Amino acid sequence: MSLQETIIEKKRSELVAVATAMIEGQMHLIEGARRICALRHAVGQPENEVFMPIRAIESETDHFPLGEMRARCANDYLQRMDDEMNRYLDSARQDILSACKEIIRTFSLSNDAT
Repeated sequence: MSLQETIIEKKRSELVAVATAMIEGQMHLIEGARRICALRHAVGQPENEVFMPIRAIESETDHFPLGEMRARCANDYLQRMDDEMNRYLDSARQDILSACKEIIRTFSLSNDAT
């Protein structure tokens, strides 16, 4: 196995781990969507159809402050954004989880289909 193949295999494992963590409630769904969008390039398949739902989610939620960005936001702004984000997640949760399951099926290391 070449170095590039080894790197891609490692990133595939990370992609599956992120999707799994999202399904199991161990990772925030929007943070996970953002991470998956970054990883889709690392696995060498940025245009794979399996990523389309997650790409849409990431695009629709890119204005929500998460992580370190929250420290730079006013409390009233955070409250408004959190309320909006929670409403969004209530409506999109099943679509996000379904997309994660498809990503796991597609990129599981036990699955040779890419």
